[in-house]
Amino acid sequence: MAEFDHPPAEVQRYFDAKAIKPSFDWRDLSFDEHATAFTVAKSAGYDILADVKGALSKAIRERMDFDEFRKGLEPVLKAKGWWGKASAVDPQTGESRTVQLGSARRLSTIYWANVNSAYAAGEWERIQRTKRVLPYLQYLHTIAEHPRAQHLAWVGTILPVDDAWWATHYPPNGWKCQCRVRQIADAEAERLGYDRDDPQRPVDFGTRKYVNKRTGEVTDVPVGIDPGWAQNPGMARTENAAKFIAGRIDAMSGEARAAAVADLADSWLMKRIASGTIPFDATSRDPAMIARGRIAVPFAALSDELAGAIGAEARAVMLSVADATKQVEKRRTRADEKGRTDLQVTPGRYWIVQALIDAGEAIAQGATLVLQGFVEGEYWHAAIRRAGADASELYLKSLRRADPERAGEARARGDVVRRSGE
Repeated sequence: MAEFDHPPAEVQRYFDAKAIKPSFDWRDLSFDEHATAFTVAKSAGYDILADVKGALSKAIRERMDFDEFRKGLEPVLKAKGWWGKASAVDPQTGESRTVQLGSARRLSTIYWANVNSAYAAGEWERIQRTKRVLPYLQYLHTIAEHPRAQHLAWVGTILPVDDAWWATHYPPNGWKCQCRVRQIADAEAERLGYDRDDPQRPVDFGTRKYVNKRTGEVTDVPVGIDPGWAQNPGMARTENAAKFIAGRIDAMSGEARAAAVADLADSWLMKRIASGTIPFDATSRDPAMIARGRIAVPFAALSDELAGAIGAEARAVMLSVADATKQVEKRRTRADEKGRTDLQVTPGRYWIVQALIDAGEAIAQGATLVLQGFVEGEYWHAAIRRAGADASELYLKSLRRADPERAGEARARGDVVRRSGE
């Protein structure tokens, strides 16, 4: 755990934002769900989750050690009957078996996992804010008594903050892992041997298949990292927070929704994603790179009519790292072919999408909504596509200048939902 006299606000915010979710087994929740939900195995049927979360929140806020945390929580759990062994029915199988409820050992695990995940996420948010002056992270020597061989092999690794490796290898990298990182400047990175033109990659031990026997979910886990820990809590929080915010926007009234997306369209995260400068490789099958591509921010909103035209349940339109990178690359290619330096769309001009949503021509092409029309004297084309098994997500797939003489081509391939200006 990082050494702070008082926990940064980011640490407390990460933990307190988690929603309470009872479970019978920790594997009942996916790894992504653990980033946004607070659960304790065998808590289903017991009114103890709010007590445990409250005690952990206080422990983080007041920098309590485990003994102090346990001293305050144990009597509450015992009073509610959640202590020792008991007979319980597994809701998945219907079988009754003896399970371990509360114990000193279980509280130790709960304390360690939640406090360290919160600090890791809080540190990551701080790292993102300061990476312009401290653009590198160095993997430090573990202080564990019995360190894992793979973790020792990663000691000394120096990589840019935005390198995809940190999406899976940002510590802690397993139960009771005591590895740490240090954020450093360019000069120190060079002094420690980092070569920007030929960076030394960390040792790659490959991956192994992990099958969650409760859910059937199959994931690739890097060798040396325990299942459930092969993700950066702060990065996972960013991805899930975007979807959480999008869900909240969907539930808002029209005026509130418009105000919310206007703020998000002008946010630093939106501009960072839209610039295409977040390192992303669409050809990589690295789970860390794939996870990075899914990071998104909502920045516009469809009306009920336009969402219904393509069968979308969502209203908030998001821009992902993967889509933004592809869009920037396409614009750059077109500009090079025509000898231009103007890439047409700067990060601060994505408000054009909302302008097209509000007054442009709208054409439904299956799961895609095409928008086209004049904005400030220039003709624009945008494409928004619904996604997700339950059609609960919307992503911007294209935004570019277009030729108004070719507007009929889009109409011919779909159904006109609204004429321009209607």
